[in-house]
Amino acid sequence: MNIAQSSPLYEYWNSEQEEDDENKRLLKLNPYEPASSLFRDEPYKWENLYQSVLRNVINGDKSSLKGLFVLLSTISKKEKDIVLNSLEVLLHKNIIYKLRNQKCQDLKSNKNFYTTLRILLTIFINPYELELKKEQKYFYEKIGMFCFRFRRIIN
Repeated sequence: MNIAQSSPLYEYWNSEQEEDDENKRLLKLNPYEPASSLFRDEPYKWENLYQSVLRNVINGDKSSLKGLFVLLSTISKKEKDIVLNSLEVLLHKNIIYKLRNQKCQDLKSNKNFYTTLRILLTIFINPYELELKKEQKYFYEKIGMFCFRFRRIIN
């Protein structure tokens, strides 16, 4: 299991991203969470944030735990349980416990300019090679798809 495979959007990125695939993706949504609009409307940004923040947590950045908690709150309880079960091979059991049982307010985070800048850069350069097969609505999606295609050409 790797980080990309642990994502609730893994199947979506490996699909044709047609209407049926979009509907399956939206079934994973937690509509009661205010931040769920990110998962619903901007899957490209959600996935980049998920992979980036999860990497930070794996590398020991405890302040990124709150970000991961917020991202996981945007998906349904069932989907969150599936993700957390898959993360058991990547994260320490204490971290999984916190993500399952604590409230977001109980988790501490630091505002780190470097981390924020790195995540913004990630959204634009698309290092996880996410392919949006439908129309790109946002500037960062267009830049990310340009980077994706450029890497495909040079590789």
